[in-house]
Amino acid sequence: MRGQKLSDGKPLCGRNRLTEAEIDRLQAYYGLAIRRNLSSVKDMQQAIWAIFLHKLSTDEKPQHGFCPSDSDTWCKFKKAELLGETYHHKNSLPVDVVEAMRPVFRDLANPELLKKCLHGGTQNPNESVNNVIWSRVPKKTFVQLEVLSLGTYDAVSSFNMGNVSKLEILRKCVLSLVITRYRRWSASTNRGCYEQNTIVYKKQRKLGRKKRLKRKKEDDELLKMLMI
Repeated sequence: MRGQKLSDGKPLCGRNRLTEAEIDRLQAYYGLAIRRNLSSVKDMQQAIWAIFLHKLSTDEKPQHGFCPSDSDTWCKFKKAELLGETYHHKNSLPVDVVEAMRPVFRDLANPELLKKCLHGGTQNPNESVNNVIWSRVPKKTFVQLEVLSLGTYDAVSSFNMGNVSKLEILRKCVLSLVITRYRRWSASTNRGCYEQNTIVYKKQRKLGRKKRLKRKKEDDELLKMLMI
């Protein structure tokens, strides 16, 4: 399909056509369409076709009726609409490219496929979660409780939020690591300053004691001379 010529005489893929980055973006949108509508096949289908129509939209013919209109919508047209701003379409794909993807969207929106993604109805949600867990911590491999816990946490977060959960966890871990290292450095610095001050203080005391002994010796010698 990638190498074929479309009705406009141009290939499916390439600059200003279907690129790897565009494919990744479509996959991300599809993942959101599933995860945000886990209780309804109909809502999943609508969200999937919203992606298709979104990519067909132009300034002259916007087609964002199915795009999510909440505050965290991925649709920049809807976001601009919420802010009372005007949006100019920059990333629309040529009609021939989008139409070439219609059969793919039709397959992805197949009700039988989407039923398997439901958190209720024909598919037991625990089965799906368990499959994700076992993919990280195989049933037949014995692991310690800590490994099992980490695998379960990762599976559940990925199941609910997708791979974006890993980025969030990583961000928080890095932030926590920075804070921990700063605290250790601060404590070490303070301890070092305290120890350094203690050493200086002891040296000053020792030096002062030597000076006093020397002065006393000089005074005693002077007193002896005066008494002769």
